[in-house]
Amino acid sequence: MMLKKRVVSAVIGILLLILLIFYGSLIFTITVSVLVFIGLKEYCKMIPFNIKSSRIVMYFSGFLLVINSYFAVNNFFNLPYGIILFVIAILLYLDLLFNYDDKSFLKNLSCEFFGIIYIAGGMSFAVFLRDFPFAPFQNTFALWFVLIATWITDSSAYFIGKNFGKKQLAPKISPNKTLAGGIGGVLFTAIFILLVGYFLNINSFYWVIYSFLMPAAAIIGDLFESCLKRNLGVKDTGNIIPGHGGILDRFDSFIFTAPATYYFLYFLLVV
Repeated sequence: MMLKKRVVSAVIGILLLILLIFYGSLIFTITVSVLVFIGLKEYCKMIPFNIKSSRIVMYFSGFLLVINSYFAVNNFFNLPYGIILFVIAILLYLDLLFNYDDKSFLKNLSCEFFGIIYIAGGMSFAVFLRDFPFAPFQNTFALWFVLIATWITDSSAYFIGKNFGKKQLAPKISPNKTLAGGIGGVLFTAIFILLVGYFLNINSFYWVIYSFLMPAAAIIGDLFESCLKRNLGVKDTGNIIPGHGGILDRFDSFIFTAPATYYFLYFLLVV
């Protein structure tokens, strides 16, 4: 029953994704902003603070990061990320200053700033990848490439781990993940990435290294979110996607693979 829910949700999600990616850059950016808002909302429900104004500052900061990415890829006026992060830090500081609690000030500031960087910062790279301008990854291909490769890692690790091998990958973090699943996820994705490189005529040893590091980043992203949930005592970040949990449950790997791939492609093709 759970597998059926996962498959149905995945099919619907893929169809919506196809429409959104090809509909236009602005519509896609708005969609990413909505996903970031939901992800931050899930995060705020998990972390132990309940300051309403802080949540508003986090939502605004997340939107600021995503919309700045849109301005950057479309050659509009945009601020350097250092300035954006400085502004966000000041906004969070001022908010917590007016809601000062000497027992939790630093903890709240750290949790809020981290949540913005982790969720909005990671997801904003979907905008960069969608409009990646350099051949052969232009015209939304870079985004599709990352989404498919990340999906292959997650799916192959899930099915292989479920049917083969019993040795746990990280028993204290996620007892259901197995070493066999992790290795299978890396190998299947590496094969896919190497095939993409072959058909695109990418002759670089760095591409071979990337083919193994990219799925490893996906697994690390998955485990990282599992660390957060275990530390905060929650099973799923939400239930908005039947069979998959919340937005963070679905995009935990992508949050790591998107920026990693963007910078790798940039340095491989541009620098």
